[in-house]
Amino acid sequence: MKKFIFGFILSLLIFEDSVAEVEWNASITNEYVWRGMSQGDGTAISGGIDISSESGLWAGAWVSNVDFDDNTTYELDLYVGYTIGSVSIGYLYYAFPNNTDEGYDSSEIIISADIGAFTISANILADADWDMDFGDDIYYSIDTAHGVTDNIDLSFHIGFYDYLTDDNETDYGMSIDFQSGFSFGVIDSSRDDSDPFFVISYSLNG
Repeated sequence: MKKFIFGFILSLLIFEDSVAEVEWNASITNEYVWRGMSQGDGTAISGGIDISSESGLWAGAWVSNVDFDDNTTYELDLYVGYTIGSVSIGYLYYAFPNNTDEGYDSSEIIISADIGAFTISANILADADWDMDFGDDIYYSIDTAHGVTDNIDLSFHIGFYDYLTDDNETDYGMSIDFQSGFSFGVIDSSRDDSDPFFVISYSLNG
């Protein structure tokens, strides 16, 4: 964690010497669903900041409340990466500062490419607090969005979790996104006990 924070700070210092673009986002949703799994039964409030440079370097941070086994805490995601053309590679750290004893922290290497209207990604487990090694879990995903009207986009997602020690899982969803900031989505997965999640969100960005 300390090494990653050092690298994160270093990347921000690099941005200071180049032309950087800063963007922020904030959102409220009735349910935070991650890869087909609920991260807490109830309202989630999140926000983040992203910095990108003309050189292709980018970095950011994102935070949200989560609730695991009736234990309310928060998730902090820190990420850095580089984009050249339509291909990006990055490093993402998932931190749960209030639950360090529970072993929730993990990190991933992210490789993604934009091919036409589709974004294809692979998230490769880099390290975890629990007993797993590099590459033991890989999450593949395909995302696309299409403009229905000038004010409405229709987005589709499918993801596949390739587990080393467990059954593989697939999650899928679609959402209707409005220029006003509202979105309505349906998310489900192949888990035996999974029921569809109906997600309503409102987002702001700048």
